[in-house]
Formats: sequence, C-alpha cells, structure tokens
Amino acid sequence: MNESSDFHHTVHLDLKGAPPRVSYFAEIFPLFRQWGATSLLLEYEDMFPYQNDLKELAAEHAYSKDDIQRIQQLAEQNNLEVIPLVQTFGHFEFVLKHEKFQKLREVAAYPTSLCPTHPDALDTVKLMIDQILTLHPRSHRFHIGADEVYHIGFCERCKKTMASENLTNQQMFFVHIEKVVKYVKCKYNHLTVLMWDDMMRFCELALLKESKLGDIVEPMVWHYVTQFVLPNDIWDRYSKVFPNIWLASSFKGATSSSAYLTNIMYHVDNHLAWLSVINQEKHKFKKICGITVTGWQRFDHFAVLCELLPQALPSLAACLHVLKSGTFNSDIHLTVSKELEFEPTLPLIPDRTIFPKCKFPGSDIYLQMLDFLRFELDYNEYIHSDRRQTWMNDYNLQRGFLNPAHLQQLLDEALRLYNCFQQLKFSIQKSLMLVFYEDTVQEWLCVNIDQKLVKLKELLDKGCPHLPAPPPPMIAAK
Repeated sequence: MNESSDFHHTVHLDLKGAPPRVSYFAEIFPLFRQWGATSLLLEYEDMFPYQNDLKELAAEHAYSKDDIQRIQQLAEQNNLEVIPLVQTFGHFEFVLKHEKFQKLREVAAYPTSLCPTHPDALDTVKLMIDQILTLHPRSHRFHIGADEVYHIGFCERCKKTMASENLTNQQMFFVHIEKVVKYVKCKYNHLTVLMWDDMMRFCELALLKESKLGDIVEPMVWHYVTQFVLPNDIWDRYSKVFPNIWLASSFKGATSSSAYLTNIMYHVDNHLAWLSVINQEKHKFKKICGITVTGWQRFDHFAVLCELLPQALPSLAACLHVLKSGTFNSDIHLTVSKELEFEPTLPLIPDRTIFPKCKFPGSDIYLQMLDFLRFELDYNEYIHSDRRQTWMNDYNLQRGFLNPAHLQQLLDEALRLYNCFQQLKFSIQKSLMLVFYEDTVQEWLCVNIDQKLVKLKELLDKGCPHLPAPPPPMIAAK
C-alpha cells in the first residue's frame, strides 16, 4: 500500500482471554515485524499487575512488572511501538465485577458500564491510567477504549445530572471522555490519545464539534465485516472535527463469539474493503495515521474464548501482507504459505478434507484445531443423526427399549469419537501449556472437549449393558 512511512500497521493483542506466556511473544514479535507490523496495541485488562487500591483487578496469572518490562523490551528489539490500552467507560466488567467496585456501576445489576457521575468513578480511572503509564514510560500513544458503552443515564444520579445540565446521553458520554482525555493530556502531555469511535459514529456534526474532542483525541474507526455498513456521511462528519484518525480491521475474533478456527479469506476481504475506503476517503483528512489489525480473544470479559492466537497467526500474516502490498493474489498467498512452511498452500477457509503440513510458532495448535474440526463435525452429525435419534435416543436408553443390531453400530461410533477426543485432549493439552497458562488450557478443554466426552461416556455407559458382548475398552482419562 503506497502510504507514507509513518502509516502504522498495528497489531492488537487482546489479553483478557488466553494471554500468552511472555516466552511466546519472543517467538512471534519477529514475525510481526517481518510481515510489516510497526506497533502493538496491548489491551491488558486483568493481566496487568495492578496494585495497592487496585490489586483486586489483577488476575491470578497476571503478568508481573518484570513481564511488562520484558514485553516492551521484546517489542523494542523488533522495532514495534507499544500502545497500551485501558478501558475507561464501557467494557468495565473486569473492574465492576468486584464487590469493592460495584458501587461504580451505572446499572446495579450489570457490571458493564461505569457510572460517570459517581464521585469515585473518575479517580478510579485515573488510578488505572497512572499505574499503566508508569510501567510504559517510553510509549508515545495511549488508547482509552470507550467502545460499546451500552448503559448511560440509567442511575438516578446520572438522570438528575442530565436533567439539571440539560444533557443528552451522547453529551454525557462526551463529558466523561473529555475529562479522561484532559487528565491524560495534562499529566502526560507527550502522549497522543486514541479511542474507539463507535459511540460517536452516528452523532450529529454539531454535537461532535461541541464535544471539544477534535483537537485532543484521535478516533479509531473499527469495522470488521466484508461489506461495509458504516454511515454514508461518517467520513465527511469526522473530517470536519478530527484532523487525524485511525482505522481498525480484524484478523480474528470477529465472526463468531465461540469460533475456534479462523476464516482467513473473510479477514482478507475485510482488509481489501478497508484499502478501498482509504483510497476513497484519505484526502478528507490531514492524516490517516494507520490501521490496527485487531485480534479479539473474548467478545467481553465473561464470554468464552474464541480463536486462539497461535491458530490465527496465518490469518495475521495474510492480512499484514495485504496491507503491505495493497492487494491479495496468488503470489501473496504463496509467499505467506512459504513463510509458514505450508504444504500444500495455506487453506484460506477451514476445511475438514485438507490435511496440511506447516511449521511456525504454535503450528501444532493450528493443526490440532483442524483435527478438532473434523472430530466436532463427526460428533455433531452423530448426535443429531436420524439413526441415533431413532434407535438410541434418551427414551430408548431410559427404558432399555433397544435393538442390539442397531445399538452395536451406534455404540461403535460413540466409542470411536470418545477415543478420538480423548487422544486429542492429551496432545492439545501439552501444546497449549507451552503457550498459555493453566487456566486458559483448562477453559478451552472444558468448553470444547470435556462436555463432548461426558455426553459420549453417558451414551456408552447406558447403551453398552444392552449389548450381547462387552465393548472394546475406552481410552482412560489422564
């Protein structure tokens, strides 16, 4: 893409789920740089080592201060600028879930959004910002989040404030954001402040200008689909308020909240769509500063994991090559395939019939996810098949009303699937432990494999006593 040399290709790492061990960053940061990345957007959430009045926010396996320093050293060694991100309004679950901070909720029952009028709200945000930035003294940019603030103006205090000051929900949002940004700009005046744009993308131009954010923040416009549905006038409105903007695409974590395999072609198409927008709209702005390639790991703090980072590295490679080249074709596909040692070429869409070979950091996890795809498709076909529903459903099993001629075949398939999942669990657990912490490994196994093993064992336990001969042995759990 023929942009200026300071146009950023930023890789977003969502650490609120499946945070990698620092040793894995040492393996993949050189690849990021090789593929054209210039910076990292690090969304720590509860993986940051908060302390003192915020110590409750740190997860059990949160990075240590030394880890934070090591991550930055690894980034610097690979010429990757580090941009820390901390949520300051919405997606505040990792704070508001704690009893100590529940008083800061906008809606008492929901831990999603901060109440901007609570006397302790801004001070809490300031403490978080200070602790993050104290450990990032060399950063030049800081991201305040601020996306998807779904609850504004619900609590009685906010309602009274809005009534007395004649504020709309949109204006309440701007008031809080202005306070946060001005705090950062005042105390850390060397920093450029970034924020997600979605809470203002439908805002009227007059309100955008009234917000006074145009000269103190750079919005990051995110859109992860292949056919854009942004407001038709968004670029005209934004260009009249914000001289500089950022864009945000995705390389994973944007198609399904429980996906475990990445549709690479979908994300390539998302980047091609963004390139078209850049060419059409860049003349309206003083500067489009860069594009952040997001890689979401959870849709929110309480969601299960979606695609794991090692599995999605081929997608990241393809997307960064698209940004670097300005297109996607067979030559780029072949280049990415060779870099990751794919034989045959990298599959762009998950396919149960393709059995590739490859070699890159975490490639064993990538291949094991393909195995899981095959087994899960077989499992779903089996569980929902007419044959099982007809001759081995719960009604049959509860009453022993079973035909051994059909039962034998059905139990043979259940046993095959059980052993396949059990063997995969053994191998994938070892692979995951090399990259992730124990809690991530256990969550992925429990959500994706253990529940299927429980169902298959239940079918075997209930069905096998009705066979004329004992069944073959199951692989024992370890």
